[in-house]
Amino acid sequence: MFVDDEQPILNSLKRLTRKQSFQCLFASSGAEALEIMKRETVDLVVSDMRMPEMSGHEFLARVKQQYPDTVRYLLTGQSDLESTVSALNDGGISRFIHKPWDDEKFIDALKDGLRVVRLERDNQRLMITTREQAESLKRLNAELEDRVLARTKMLRRAMRQLETSYDAFVKTFSYFISQREHLIKGQSQLVADLCARVCEQLQLDNSERKHVFYAALLHELGKLTLPDDVLGRSEIRLTGRDLEEYRQYPVIGELSLTSIKALEKAAQLIRHQNEHFDGSGYPDRLMAQKIPLGSRILFACKEFIGIQTEYMRATPLSSEDALNHLRKNAGSRYDPVVVEAIAQTQYTLDVSSLAPMERIVSYRDLAPGMVLNRDLVTDRGILLISRGGVLTRTMVERLRRLGAEDNLRTPIHIIEPAVEENA
Repeated sequence: MFVDDEQPILNSLKRLTRKQSFQCLFASSGAEALEIMKRETVDLVVSDMRMPEMSGHEFLARVKQQYPDTVRYLLTGQSDLESTVSALNDGGISRFIHKPWDDEKFIDALKDGLRVVRLERDNQRLMITTREQAESLKRLNAELEDRVLARTKMLRRAMRQLETSYDAFVKTFSYFISQREHLIKGQSQLVADLCARVCEQLQLDNSERKHVFYAALLHELGKLTLPDDVLGRSEIRLTGRDLEEYRQYPVIGELSLTSIKALEKAAQLIRHQNEHFDGSGYPDRLMAQKIPLGSRILFACKEFIGIQTEYMRATPLSSEDALNHLRKNAGSRYDPVVVEAIAQTQYTLDVSSLAPMERIVSYRDLAPGMVLNRDLVTDRGILLISRGGVLTRTMVERLRRLGAEDNLRTPIHIIEPAVEENA
């Protein structure tokens, strides 16, 4: 908008700006200009200095106060330095244009001023947009945090449910393994419970404890593939191919579980469950710290349980004697640290929780005092002795005669302690 009290000046300005792309307004006084600015948005105002009633100095000062974003130019033909300085200070003048002006420079000055207005306006819009986006982003972040928190809770709940499911699966699987003939029912659970106590003594983290616990429950998995005549005998009575086949059960157990992601580490512990601390074990003859700690724990715990049952000895040891056996062989057969951790648990075996161990024998190996674990029938299906019957000397002699006469080829399932292993 142009403000000048001289009409010829306004007419000249109209002619000058007629072909420009910007819209122009014209006022002959400061009061008229202020009225127009109440109705119209004015980006740039060019005011004459000397005007009656309201000088350019006073007018531009009011514009600065009421419309601070409007760019202000002063058009003057006088050289009053004092008035110019006052206008500069009070009116916030951006540029002076002297009469007479150069048309081209005048237009360039107007375009520069309008460009500043556009830039300032764009900057304000950008700042507003930035603030709005920042607020929106803040809200989105808050919502995202809430969603992540909710999803995290759901994931943790799902993981707990999954862990519970795996626990149930492993325990159920362990139970079915124990139903295999020639395995002591309940032994794996006892070994797992002792392993859990040892892991606590050694301050293993929860994840490692879980792997050891699973490995203990499933450590006899590979024995499911062994034939009855191999599984029905103690390891110390096996030789040749039978012994070689028996010693593959940890490897078979590992291979059976490696396809289950959650049991991969437990599978590795199962593979090395019979490694000895001095490197004399199997299947890989690892020694000392090269044997996974979980495997060292499993080996010591299962033997500590085993020598207190008929699984490994004809005459089971007491818990105290079993611990002495482990200490005697610490450093050779067992990890000394694990042995002392077992001692710290003060574990006492409850033998009543174990089922008797079943064995298959021929008529030649029968002895008084053996208990039949299944009905004994002849090849023709005639019942000789019912399950639970205790063999007497007379019964043994009679059964041996039947066997010698080739009338008793049926396997005889009895409950009898294993052959004693030197401790």
